[in-house]
Amino acid sequence: MGRNRVANLDDIGWRILEELQKDPRVSYREISRRVNLSCSSVLERIKRMEEDGIIAGYEVVLDTAKIGLMVRALIRVKVKSLEDETQLLKSLPEDPFVLQYWLVAGDDDFIIEAAFPSMHEMNSFLVKLWKHGQSYSCIVIDKPVLKKQIAQIAEKLRG
Repeated sequence: MGRNRVANLDDIGWRILEELQKDPRVSYREISRRVNLSCSSVLERIKRMEEDGIIAGYEVVLDTAKIGLMVRALIRVKVKSLEDETQLLKSLPEDPFVLQYWLVAGDDDFIIEAAFPSMHEMNSFLVKLWKHGQSYSCIVIDKPVLKKQIAQIAEKLRG
């Protein structure tokens, strides 16, 4: 499938994605039982969705506070120049406190989600960012898990 091509999934494909979203560690055998399809067909469909980039990966969600990263922040950055953007694109993935970031269009150039062991570490990170442009930060008070269920998305896309 091309990079920007939209997947055309049938009902079973959507149901398989729904089951994987509920529990990414569920067995192929259990998915096959739930969607009423052979185990080999489920495996084939999942492999095809992985190859096509529909399933981009599987991840572990950490409770950052329980591993000592007590300060979680969202940071917006407006860079000074294209060179600063390039430097941040190289350095952000290497920074141990950066959980994820987005290169965005609009008033800002980056949105960064980061977690730090202390306010001192966060301040040191912000000082480094200041060299590349203006930053605005917010401390996260609570992060409830919110995932749109595949069934809701499928229903909306089918119209």
